[in-house]
Amino acid sequence: MLTPPGDPAPDSAGRRSGPAVTLDLRVPSNPAPRSPSWAGPAGEGDDPDAAPHVVLADRAGCGEFTVLQTMLRRLGVPSVRIDAEGVTALGLRVRPGEPSIVLSGRRIVPTVVWTRHFSPRAMPAGADPAVTMVRADSWTTLMAGLAALAPSALPGSRPDRLEQLATAARAGLRVPETIVTTDPAAAAREIQADRLVVKVVGEHFAETSPGLLVGVLPQIVTRRELQTRPAPGHPVIVQEYVDHDAELRVYHLGGTVHAYAVDKPSPDAPWRDEARVRVTQVPAPPAVVAAVRELAGRWNLTYGAFDLLVRGTEVVFLEVNPDGDWRWFEAAAGGTAVSAAAASMVRTLHLNALRDAGAPPPVEIVDFLLLGAPAPGGSR
Repeated sequence: MLTPPGDPAPDSAGRRSGPAVTLDLRVPSNPAPRSPSWAGPAGEGDDPDAAPHVVLADRAGCGEFTVLQTMLRRLGVPSVRIDAEGVTALGLRVRPGEPSIVLSGRRIVPTVVWTRHFSPRAMPAGADPAVTMVRADSWTTLMAGLAALAPSALPGSRPDRLEQLATAARAGLRVPETIVTTDPAAAAREIQADRLVVKVVGEHFAETSPGLLVGVLPQIVTRRELQTRPAPGHPVIVQEYVDHDAELRVYHLGGTVHAYAVDKPSPDAPWRDEARVRVTQVPAPPAVVAAVRELAGRWNLTYGAFDLLVRGTEVVFLEVNPDGDWRWFEAAAGGTAVSAAAASMVRTLHLNALRDAGAPPPVEIVDFLLLGAPAPGGSR
């Protein structure tokens, strides 16, 4: 879920209008969006002693990096945040082959680059559509290049849903019987399940204009109902509905695993009926930890938000979102365990990039006191 910075409460995920779920993350043009946002020292543009920095690229309407940047500052890790909405105000100079870059007049050496929700559709639109497209493409391509050249880049790979399901099945996990098709009615006749799940192949939200997102959320339908629906005109995923004992949102952060049990009446309830959604932080079962680490390793995925079902001792894989938000789940359950784990992960990657002697020191209790969070209860 997308949440505004500084306010992770479930009821702040955006305004709704009509039957569709909409998220309004538009940033007022006056005052202009603030980007970049610095936390820690940085050298001037011609300073040969460039300061190592973590680079965070997101959109202004997301609160995850706001909290992460605060925690990194408390841990002594310099960072700079770039928001997609503020790219027109940025200055940049890069010499290929040199480790340092100049960003808005400050010279830094990127140690970790983490991009999430840095969508070209979120960037400001101009009067000329061609200029708008070139600007958006240039910035997203540039950020991808910086991530590729940095010592560490997050989240890692971005497997699509077809690859995810195929890999999970090869890894021995149960996946729902699935058909990707332009003819959902035919798929309903083929999958022998009373209830089916229909969801999009791509993103669950379509950004119709910068900052305005319309939800295309999973639906649970009966076979009979789906057989009467017209073809949508594009491929969709049709899956069997799997009865389960628990639904889990599981976060993988550099090998550390945190889990939340989610009890909701429908897939779109977090957006439509938040009061009926219950989120509880729970210890991740060993089988879940093993499955998440196995899949993250196969995908070279340092960070990922996994959606899983548990049925008895069986783990059922649904999907993983490399850009999955965590602040909404933290707020709903209480605590900042995932934020603290993210800060710990980024700190370790930052120290690795600095080539400290030997392995970076583990995060001690004092570090979590600095973060204002208890020592993590997730699996390590």
